[in-house]
Amino acid sequence: MDFDVFISHASEDKVDLVRPLAEQLRARNLKVWLDETELSLGDSLRRSIDHGLSKSRYGLVILSPDFLRKEWPQKELDGLVAREDGTEKVILPIWHKVTRSDIVAYSPMLADKIAAPTSKGLDFVVEQIINAVRSTEATSGGVETERVNVEHQSHDFHSLIVQMLDKVQEAADSGRPGVTGVPSGFYDLDRFTAGFQAESLVVVAGRPSSGKTAFALNVANHVGCNERLPTLIFCSNDSASQVTNRMVCSSGNIEPHHLLRGLLTESEWPSLIEAVEKLRHASLNIHDANNLNFESIQAECRRLVMLNGALGLVIVDSLQGLDQANSHESDFSDICRRLKGLAREIRAPILVIADLNRTLEARLDKRPTLGDLRELGEIDRHADLVLFLYREAIYNSAFVETEVAEVLVAKQRDGSPTGTVRLGFRKEIGKFENLAPGL
Repeated sequence: MDFDVFISHASEDKVDLVRPLAEQLRARNLKVWLDETELSLGDSLRRSIDHGLSKSRYGLVILSPDFLRKEWPQKELDGLVAREDGTEKVILPIWHKVTRSDIVAYSPMLADKIAAPTSKGLDFVVEQIINAVRSTEATSGGVETERVNVEHQSHDFHSLIVQMLDKVQEAADSGRPGVTGVPSGFYDLDRFTAGFQAESLVVVAGRPSSGKTAFALNVANHVGCNERLPTLIFCSNDSASQVTNRMVCSSGNIEPHHLLRGLLTESEWPSLIEAVEKLRHASLNIHDANNLNFESIQAECRRLVMLNGALGLVIVDSLQGLDQANSHESDFSDICRRLKGLAREIRAPILVIADLNRTLEARLDKRPTLGDLRELGEIDRHADLVLFLYREAIYNSAFVETEVAEVLVAKQRDGSPTGTVRLGFRKEIGKFENLAPGL
């Protein structure tokens, strides 16, 4: 490719946004196609733009009120859309003085793409573009030496302070103060943990039947459907169709054996339609290779970052199911170390499911404690957040209380407190639920 990015824009946005954006991208060693710098007197406008479109890796589309009402920028966008074949991301949308509803009305396809809003500042937009280009270079192996040096320069502390203040202000203005990461959908847990933070490794551990997979799929449902963030699920123990069935049942409150046999009740049929409609519009991807290993996880994460621009959450079910894992503690530790590195690379939280050692079954009280972090060996050393799941009903057949599951926050790397969050659990459909206050 002759150019890294082609900037598609309305001429009204050139002075206040497009020129400064192009200058900053060039200062970061990107090759930028911009009409006023690439066209010479006598050039054919259409042929030159066609050349720019075909010879540019990405198309930056400045979606502004002027862009949405003009014909020529839309023709450029049509050319970029034609290049997207579902295997590689080409369009990088930038929202300038528009809202999500404006984009939905213009193009639902563009509304589903991760976009960089200029309301967060030009520096933020530039960083998002750089990250997208870097992820492509890392995957293709074609990273130029000059650019590697730029990417691995030390961080200027002034810039870090500005970014920190921006995040604090964004959290305060979000309407969900205190939740600065990706919400799980469980209100009490999110208030306790502030959500799953970008670049973090989250370990969800427990004994068999404690609900680890159900918990992870419930979180995936919320992140993909309600937060509208691209979510990737790796499942080595179940097929993609089995995971789909589980998610539909928990979302629609449908008995799994009813769905499997097509014997839905009168009330379950409309619930099924509602659940399917909700889930089919979610940005969810399921990877069900039975020989799952770190390399395949890394490759698929990179591919979807290229395609979507970013990932909101990655789930790995489970640590013990990975091909590289065996009974040796050091191997688990190494995989977690590499997963932590991947989380930093893709700038998204990675949630990994792990089994606790069966030695706790010999105790009178089977509830995991802070001391059970030792049961994870060195895994917790790489984890930013460790959650233990516990259900009393597994061990106490006389337990008559409406089933309440406990999520024990065993570790928070940032020094936040540890403690217990209570959730409702409906075993028959594999669904965790928020409890009413006081329960």
